[in-house]
Amino acid sequence: MTDKPKRSDELTDQERELLKPYLSDVDASVFTLENLNPEVIGGALARYSRAPTGFKETIVREFLNPDGTPNDVKGSQMVDRVVNKYGDESVAELAVAPLCIEEISNLMTKVIEDCRIGGSPIEESTRYVLYDVKKNGRWRYICPDNIRESEMGEKFTANMDFLFETYAEMVEPMQDLFRKRLTKEAFEIEVERDEQIQKAGLSKLQDDNEIKAHRLAYNFTIRSATCDIIRCILPACTQANVGLVGNGRFYSGLISKLMTNDLSEAHQLAESIRKALNTQIPTFIKRADKNTYNAENHQAMRGLCKEIFDSLPIETAAEVVLLEDEAESQHINLLANMVFPYVQHSTQQIRSVIRQLPDEKKKQIFTAYIGSRKSKRDRPGRALEYGYPIQYDILAGFAEYRDLQRHRMLTQQRQNLGIELGYSLPEEIAEVGMTEKVQECFERTESLHRDLKRAGFEQESQYATLFNHFIRWNMGMNLRELGHFAELRTQKAGHPKYRRTTQMMSRLYLDRHPEMEPVLNFVDYNDYDGGITRADQEARTARKSLAKGIFDDSD
Repeated sequence: MTDKPKRSDELTDQERELLKPYLSDVDASVFTLENLNPEVIGGALARYSRAPTGFKETIVREFLNPDGTPNDVKGSQMVDRVVNKYGDESVAELAVAPLCIEEISNLMTKVIEDCRIGGSPIEESTRYVLYDVKKNGRWRYICPDNIRESEMGEKFTANMDFLFETYAEMVEPMQDLFRKRLTKEAFEIEVERDEQIQKAGLSKLQDDNEIKAHRLAYNFTIRSATCDIIRCILPACTQANVGLVGNGRFYSGLISKLMTNDLSEAHQLAESIRKALNTQIPTFIKRADKNTYNAENHQAMRGLCKEIFDSLPIETAAEVVLLEDEAESQHINLLANMVFPYVQHSTQQIRSVIRQLPDEKKKQIFTAYIGSRKSKRDRPGRALEYGYPIQYDILAGFAEYRDLQRHRMLTQQRQNLGIELGYSLPEEIAEVGMTEKVQECFERTESLHRDLKRAGFEQESQYATLFNHFIRWNMGMNLRELGHFAELRTQKAGHPKYRRTTQMMSRLYLDRHPEMEPVLNFVDYNDYDGGITRADQEARTARKSLAKGIFDDSD
């Protein structure tokens, strides 16, 4: 038997040639990979913990065929053995795949984006994209198959058509309103003059490129201000596109979560994701299946919470509540965290109710939430993450929740979308004379929501809520995350309503802990008039476009 070299500097000339198509630099100790199947990469990287040689030797001697082509079968076999047979889930994080998911509901985007670890999502924004044009003869919303095929199908589609027709009707009047608040002549972009950055309005622009940059920046500013307002009547079933880059472990968990969800849209999406990823990382998602443990726990908790809370009126609560935690109440608070996603009541009200329950009923809540664990893979939900030093209850529109949900270094639990907590109307709606029509949108949708519930579509009724219907969610975090969150989400370009929510969060915390003000030093407490929050951002974007000579006029 011929001895093989064991160190990277002992690669043979032939091996170096075989590696060149797959490494950015065969001689470097830091290099990127290309032209390799993700499963080959994952399998080869998995060998790092067990092989005395580096990646180059592992690839060329174990995962390439004699002619230099990748041995995809070998990579899949390695992954299958390590992940699916030995259960080493960390290896499932070594393969990454990009994924595009199009024309799903906004409700479903939140289910996807709630998977926090291992995936990076980007979604179509209702703050920048108008929904005033039909696609293939239909407005951009989904109607789940089980609703369409039921007696509720006709009412559902009629309601959604009315919403989108009203939305489209508001586009021009709302843009005219903002054009009056900020005229084209008054709008300024940043330009460079004599190596200095300065603001210039329409009359001071010097060439066609500056005029073009001004036009694009102004139009985008007006459009985004319009979108911010009129999205108040978009329903949760509004379609959106989502881009993802995730690892195998993330995708396996996502498919399982979707298969466990009660919505038929989620089940169909799970199969579509599996089909797409089978072309890239089939072995990494091989084990993904419905999580019966979680499904049974959800069912048990819904039934128990319905029994305890259904007849209990929802007490009025503040928009933002900084929760107080006393050491002697930790068990009560943990149980309240378990109940929170299954009701519409505030954390404070839930805690108050649980305190008065007999010990046997408290134990019943705990038992239902933990469920019957058959193995270490049966993991209870996020309520067990209770214990953060900073915790908030937040009551705001679904639109604001969508924007504030995307933070990873914290714990969030949301309640189901519903109509019980009310809604808000932007003042600009009255200014363009659309109050009566918009209120009709809410009245019609709330009627549909109630009818869907009566027809047995308890979970599906969430589709029949609008972006400005209030939703309650809970956020737990440490001080470092609060600093990041508050300083990011109060910057001027943010939506006025989620800026207000975040400002309240910061103020409540500093009222209790004023000595921590330096941590929140860059929170912007200003209230910018006119609702045109992106003017400064677009002024800067215009300067960058001029510097590069690249103009984004595709939208």
